[in-house]
Amino acid sequence: MPERADIERVWGHYGINGRVVGERRGPLLQLTEFEPAAGTKIKKLASALDDIARELKVSSVNVEPVPGSNSVWLEIPAETPETVDFASLADSRACKEFKAALPLCLGVDVRGEPVTADLAKMPHLLVAGTTGSGKSVGLNTFILSLIKAKKPEEVRFVLIDPKRVEFGIYDNQQYMLAPVVTDNRQAVEMLARLADEMERRYLRLRESMTRNIAEYHSRVGLMPYIVCIIDEFADLAATGPEAEKYVRLLAQKARACGIHLIVATQRPSVDVVAGVLKADFPCRLAYKTASAADSRTILDTGGAEKLLGRGDALYLDGRGRLLRLHGAYVADNDIRTLLEPWRGKAVPLLPEKPAEREKQTEIPVAGKQEPGIFRRLLGWWSSLKVRERKSIISGLSRLFNGIVGRRSRK
Repeated sequence: MPERADIERVWGHYGINGRVVGERRGPLLQLTEFEPAAGTKIKKLASALDDIARELKVSSVNVEPVPGSNSVWLEIPAETPETVDFASLADSRACKEFKAALPLCLGVDVRGEPVTADLAKMPHLLVAGTTGSGKSVGLNTFILSLIKAKKPEEVRFVLIDPKRVEFGIYDNQQYMLAPVVTDNRQAVEMLARLADEMERRYLRLRESMTRNIAEYHSRVGLMPYIVCIIDEFADLAATGPEAEKYVRLLAQKARACGIHLIVATQRPSVDVVAGVLKADFPCRLAYKTASAADSRTILDTGGAEKLLGRGDALYLDGRGRLLRLHGAYVADNDIRTLLEPWRGKAVPLLPEKPAEREKQTEIPVAGKQEPGIFRRLLGWWSSLKVRERKSIISGLSRLFNGIVGRRSRK
């Protein structure tokens, strides 16, 4: 690793004077506290980082201000990266004492301190990362975080895995709301069932005069949270607009009734992660991305393309703060050990087919109108583009004005 004198000397090559005042080691990074001379701008430091990394003979250097100090942290990749063990992280005091409706162990920060978050408050999480970045391992740790903290009566999972390789280990679990979904057509049907379950839950909230699931728990009784995790949204979205429509609907409306989404993709391009979808996912987690454009798509800023892989990530919280963290690692054997006590079929909460549920919950309409016609009309109108809606409204307006004009001339 670079010595203190080397770091000070190299910065001096670019007209930046200062001194190293401290060092700290994290799992993947060496943190060097550097105090630049008075009047030195952060932008000047950032502009020289690529050349600094080259002269120090390291892959990258990042700079972050030290809160409450004139110094900055220089984040330099460690020569021997350490693995963040999930079991140790989950058993840490910070994770055990973290009280939340849906607690997630996201990993540790650059100094090795545990980072936790409440999925119920997020209320949804968008995850991106290229192959080998640690994204799929991260999704496993999120599932296990919830299993370690909650009972099957408190949380259920819907796992959608178009790649067919990541979530098979979770089948035949009491925590599962349904078997792992691997077919895209069945995935769209499952999302439709969740949308109907959302409507059914809102009816229960209204009947019990409660505003959200937390109030329902305190006044009425237990209604389990539902966490839906989609491992490769790009593959699902490629099958047609229905999947994105249901994901958007759930992201917009399902929070209060206890349904939450974790949507992951390897390709966070603008055609996959549309702006409308991002607006409903204020919390986002970016592992290493293939390009700066992908980083800006997921985080609205660059940086994820320079991450180290192996679980190195940038987390954007709901208040817009960006935090670098390192995800934990869990082996398949450890997953099986944690799941073993909960083997067995769960009692399903959802009816088998959305159509059956629609017949049960629909209000009869007088006359010869077909049941569900208003819902289908609303769905058709929602599927139209803005340009098409304006054209229809304009045509109806001309027709109405023509009828009124003819009657007034008579």
